Amino acid sequence: MIDKEKQINKQGRVRYLFYFLFAILYLIPVIIILLKGSDNTLHFIRRLTGLAGLTSLFIAILLSLLVKESKKIFGVYYLKIHHFFSIMGLILISLHPVIMAIDFGTTRIFIPNFHSWSVFITNAGRPALYLIYMAVIAALWRKNIAQYWKYIHYLLYPAFLLAAIHGITSGSDLDNPVLLIQFIAMISVVIIIFCYKRFQNIKNLSR
Repeated sequence: MIDKEKQINKQGRVRYLFYFLFAILYLIPVIIILLKGSDNTLHFIRRLTGLAGLTSLFIAILLSLLVKESKKIFGVYYLKIHHFFSIMGLILISLHPVIMAIDFGTTRIFIPNFHSWSVFITNAGRPALYLIYMAVIAALWRKNIAQYWKYIHYLLYPAFLLAAIHGITSGSDLDNPVLLIQFIAMISVVIIIFCYKRFQNIKNLSR
């Protein structure tokens, strides 16, 4: 009984630690934006939705990569927490280009640019948006495409990488070293955990 209580208390501490880390991931870009200032309200909202949206997407992906671990930490609330960050990420990432279109007075930002490799990378957020939508639609239709939906849902990973690279190459706030380190850390975590999980799956199948 005592051991069970200790385990519950430990899980509670770990859970609150994750909540704290999630809060830090949001606070860093918000503080940097506020300290740097904005030209106008649309400029402020555009930067905030982009950075907060990518952070939400990172947390949602992290929770999906670490399903077993996340269920142990968050218990019955795991799905609600995962869906919360997924929905928030989708809304914010969708708002980001809409605000840009209003601010710049053009809808061209919704069209992927393949003129050159450097141009494509700089504007990588455009194809990333459509990959995210495809992954979300696959998740919503998973009962109808039970055999394939996970493979389509994997598009979230390249979408996240493209969006993060877009932020690094064209984001007006990524000249801040703290925010740059956060972005590089998020990219590294996703790649490392994804590769590790795929390696483990292959290893288990070969047994």
